[in-house]
Amino acid sequence: MNNLIRKSRTAVILALVVLSACSNSSESSSADSAGANGTSTTTAPVPTTVPWVKGAPEAAWAAWLTTFAVIDASEISESECGVFAMLVTDESLTFYSWDGVQWSDKSDVLGGGRGKYPQKVYSSDYTNDGVIDYFVTYRTRKTSGTTYGGFFALPWSGDLRCVWNWVDIDNGRDISKVIDSPEVDQRKGRVYAAGYVNRRYSSRRQLKYSPSANSFVFDDVFQK
Repeated sequence: MNNLIRKSRTAVILALVVLSACSNSSESSSADSAGANGTSTTTAPVPTTVPWVKGAPEAAWAAWLTTFAVIDASEISESECGVFAMLVTDESLTFYSWDGVQWSDKSDVLGGGRGKYPQKVYSSDYTNDGVIDYFVTYRTRKTSGTTYGGFFALPWSGDLRCVWNWVDIDNGRDISKVIDSPEVDQRKGRVYAAGYVNRRYSSRRQLKYSPSANSFVFDDVFQK
């Protein structure tokens, strides 16, 4: 009788051990399965945007210029508003924007430009906001005639602070988009134009940007 009881107890213990092992195996399998499913569903998505590569706009601009009969080309203007550049070819002025992949023609913002015969585009921070602006000169005739020029830049602030435009020039009497017979000091980034003429001397004035008026105004700088 005692042997029978011991055998019954042993059988019960073995049954419990087997059930426990089966339960642990099932839980482990379930955990492994869940882990495998989690790995497959948390894979990082493939990026669809083109990463910014330092120096890419400059390299693409240099390559782009080789495809044209270039008369003059600007430096690249980079700011929070984007990356831009300007190109002068025969009887044509073109404005470009870098979209992260290539240079795209945005010449519609030029409003037709300021003249038919562009000669040169000067690059400098004419508005003193840390961003390169442009001053473009033209001739009244293709190979001769008088010259004139205009500023193409971004305003300092306001709703249109990222909109390129031809900036007003205020000579104290009239407001225009161009100035006759400009003289450009490219090294210093200054533009001079005729002020007034006297019997004894004539004066030249530097055009300086006024943020409050969002225009260029004359400033007496030297006489000759």
